[in-house]
Amino acid sequence: MQVMLGISDAIDRVLEKIARGFGWLFLALVAVICWDVLTRKIGFQIPGFGSTPIQELEWHLHGLLFLPWLGYAYIRNVHVRIDVFTANKTPRQQVKLELFGLIVFAIPYCLVATYYAYLFAQVSFLQNESSDAPNGLAYRWIIKSCLFLGLVLLDAAVASVLMRKLVQLFGPPEIAARAAPPVTRV
Repeated sequence: MQVMLGISDAIDRVLEKIARGFGWLFLALVAVICWDVLTRKIGFQIPGFGSTPIQELEWHLHGLLFLPWLGYAYIRNVHVRIDVFTANKTPRQQVKLELFGLIVFAIPYCLVATYYAYLFAQVSFLQNESSDAPNGLAYRWIIKSCLFLGLVLLDAAVASVLMRKLVQLFGPPEIAARAAPPVTRV
């Protein structure tokens, strides 16, 4: 049980570092959005880098902000939940329900989605896919690979939470208490 908790802690640390690293892209996104708004307002465009590539860069940056945070949000327990199922349950029943959801829904979904995201990125890379717009961004496979990366990180988070839930259910009380989800900081 201690080993499972140690692995889960290591996964959580890696997910946090990755999420915080990608979080700095928020500053780049703000700069790109401000540039887009400003250039549209005054009518000035950099030759060869007009509105279309700027807008595509915006949604690429949105994806780069969102996708690496999927797994981190799950391990921090800040994802969307349907509390109507867990409101009147004991903590042990909530853990069992979460474990059921992981095994029946999360793991199969993650495996299928990750597999198809890999194929999606692979085809894009092999075709050297670029924007449909004539002056859009090239190398569309980069953002499609980030979808795959985000799902791999979500897979790691699901594995981490699965190990924590198993420790909570079957581990000794002192280790089980440490396996409980962290309190979220708002």
